[in-house]
Amino acid sequence: MANEKKATVRDIAAKAGVSVATVSYVLNDKKDTKISDATRKKVLQVANLLNYSIPEKYRNIDVRKSTYTIGVMYQLKADTPSRNMEIMTLINLLAERFIRIGFNCQLIPIESEAEYNKPVQGLDGIIAIDLENSIFKQMSGHYFIPILCLDMIINDFLFYQIHTDMEILVSQAKEHLGDDFYLVTDKYNNEGYRNYISSVVPDEKTLYFSDLEREGFSKLKGKKALVFGSHLGMILMQYANCKEIAIISSSDAPNSYFKAKNIHHDIERKANLAMNIMMNALEKKFDVKHEYKV
Repeated sequence: MANEKKATVRDIAAKAGVSVATVSYVLNDKKDTKISDATRKKVLQVANLLNYSIPEKYRNIDVRKSTYTIGVMYQLKADTPSRNMEIMTLINLLAERFIRIGFNCQLIPIESEAEYNKPVQGLDGIIAIDLENSIFKQMSGHYFIPILCLDMIINDFLFYQIHTDMEILVSQAKEHLGDDFYLVTDKYNNEGYRNYISSVVPDEKTLYFSDLEREGFSKLKGKKALVFGSHLGMILMQYANCKEIAIISSSDAPNSYFKAKNIHHDIERKANLAMNIMMNALEKKFDVKHEYKV
């Protein structure tokens, strides 16, 4: 944009919460200063976010590329079957969209923090899907490129964030089920997002499938349930003997097979939004918000 104001050292200092001198030392790569690694990384990340030129050695690309490579990082757990299916659907949607516009898409499954000893080289941007806080913190410290978080709540303005709007979905469920129902869901990896769910549906009314599987489904007998995911809906229809069920599904077709109320969860919109924000973050064509609910 022609009228876009160029970021200054003072802008970086204000956003990073450090002094102008500290920013100057970091950007000039001075070694004889008592600046912690955490502060140095924060300054570099803020500078990159504000499109301020950072030292060449801290950039994640060695030569100018003809296209971008987006890394998609995610965690799958054995006891979250419905969540796994949603993550894989989201990954397929993202890969399809990025490939269509000529981007490379590199899938990076994550199993433990040990995998972050060395960053993946050649990435221009990262989309992180439902990572544990400790893993995300370790991973993000290795990169000075745009990072977008899906189904995660990270209390840091550096990272773009998109997550499901549980308030809207629960509100729609209440129209069908009333106020007294249980939410049945797989357990999310990201602690911030789990806390967000608890702020919408009380802990005593939130049941995780992994716990139900161990304890049995007797708690749901004769109760109303809001189920996150068609896969979990199918399981509960067979075993839980609920009085009434509403299913949050990424399909907008009626759940005639389940004989349950369908509440549409627009996962395609989430993928489209993630692609558009990442494209903007790379090319910096216009300003966007840093947190979105879908």
